[in-house]
Amino acid sequence: MKWIGRTLVLLVALVGGTYLVLKLMYGGGEPYPNVSTAPTVPDDRISAPIQLPFPPGMVAASPDGRIFYTYHMLHRPERFVDATVFEWVDGKGVPFPDKEMQVKFHGAMGITADGQGRLWVIKPGALDGRRTELLAIDRDSGELLIEHKFADGEAGFAQDMRVSPNGKTVFLADTGLFKFTEANLIVFDVDSQSARTVLRGHPSVSAQDWVMRKTNGDWYRLAFGLLTFVVGVDGIALTQDGAWLYYATMSHDSVYRIPTAALLDASLTDADLDVQIEFIGNKPLSDGIELLPDNTVILTDVENGGLAALAPDGTLSTLTADPNVDWADSVTVDTSGAIWFTDSRLTDLIDQFAQPADEATMRERGPYAIYHIAPEQVAVTPNTVIEAAPALEAEAAPMTEPIIEPEIISEPAPIVEPIK
Repeated sequence: MKWIGRTLVLLVALVGGTYLVLKLMYGGGEPYPNVSTAPTVPDDRISAPIQLPFPPGMVAASPDGRIFYTYHMLHRPERFVDATVFEWVDGKGVPFPDKEMQVKFHGAMGITADGQGRLWVIKPGALDGRRTELLAIDRDSGELLIEHKFADGEAGFAQDMRVSPNGKTVFLADTGLFKFTEANLIVFDVDSQSARTVLRGHPSVSAQDWVMRKTNGDWYRLAFGLLTFVVGVDGIALTQDGAWLYYATMSHDSVYRIPTAALLDASLTDADLDVQIEFIGNKPLSDGIELLPDNTVILTDVENGGLAALAPDGTLSTLTADPNVDWADSVTVDTSGAIWFTDSRLTDLIDQFAQPADEATMRERGPYAIYHIAPEQVAVTPNTVIEAAPALEAEAAPMTEPIIEPEIISEPAPIVEPIK
C-alpha cells in the first residue's frame, strides 16, 4: 500500500506546485499608491436620479441631449429580464429602441452616441465563445443600420468605444483577459466595415503589476487569491475635433493620447505609432473616461468610489469619493455640462470565480444608481419619490431619495516616468 501514499504525496506536490506557479504568474502585484485628494465637488451638486433594479454598466449622453444606459453584461441580466439597453425618458427607463430588438443586445457591454444620430452597441464575444458584434441603431427611427461581426479572435474583449466626428471611424478598446490575452486598440472603418488591430501588447495598453483595492479596503483577487484582478486598456475618449484619442488602461498609472491621423494610417506599424504616443499624466486605477471641452480627462476611480479629473497641465484631483459606490464604471458628459457615472457593483456581486449573483441577491441589494453631477452654476433640487414595485424596494442610494425604474423597460499623485 506504500504506492498509494506515494501517489498521494506526488499529487499534493503537483497541485501545490501548479498553484504556486499560477500564483507567481497571475496572482502577484504591488498595492497601488493612493493618489486621491480631498473631493472638490460639494455634495449638493451630486445626486442619483436614476435608480435601477439591476446594476448599470454603461451610460452615454447623445449630442441631442438624450441619456442611454445598459445593465452590466457581467451580471448576466438577460437571465431575469428581456431588456438590457435603455433610454431615460420622463423619469423612467424605456427599452431602446423597443422591446423587440432587445434580444440582439444580450451580452452588450459598451455603448456610445455619435453625431450622425446613431447609438452604437458592442457585444464582446470571447467569454461566450462567439464572435464579437458591433451594432448601430438610428436613434430616431430605431432602425438597425449596422450589424457587423468581427473575425474569430478579433475584438474578443472590446468594451469602450468612440466614434469620429465625421462618423466614418469607430475606435474601440480591447482590454484582453487579465494577463492571458493581450490588450489592444481597434480601428473600425464604417464604410467598408473592416477593422485593424493596433498596439497589441504595447506597454501603454497593457496592465501593470498592481493589486487593486476594493472601496471597502480589501484586495481584489479572484479564485481565492490565485488571480489578481488586472485589466488592460479600457477607457477611451476623443477630443472634440477628433484629432486625438485619449486612452487609459485600468491597471496602469498613466493616461496617454495618440493622433487619430496616425491610427487611421494603415501603412504605419506599431513601432511607428509608438513614437507618436504622448504621456498626459498620472491617474487612479480607472475604468471609463471622458473628456471635457478643454481636454480635462474625467476618470472613474474604482478604488475610491468616484471620479477624478486630470487637467491638461497634468494636475490630478479627486472630484467625488463615496465608500458606498462599489465600482465607478462608466462616465459621460451631457450637453449641459453635467457628468453622469454608473456604479456597476462588480466587487459586491461577482464571486471568486467571476460568477454573477442570483436574482434574489441582486434585488435584495438594490436599487443601483446612476449618479449625476450638476454643472457648477446649477443647483441640485431634491429628487421626488415615485411608487415602486414591492420586489424592488430597498434602502435608498446615498445622497438622494430613490426613484425606482420600472422593470420592464490625501496624497499627491506619484511621479511616474512615461513609457518613452
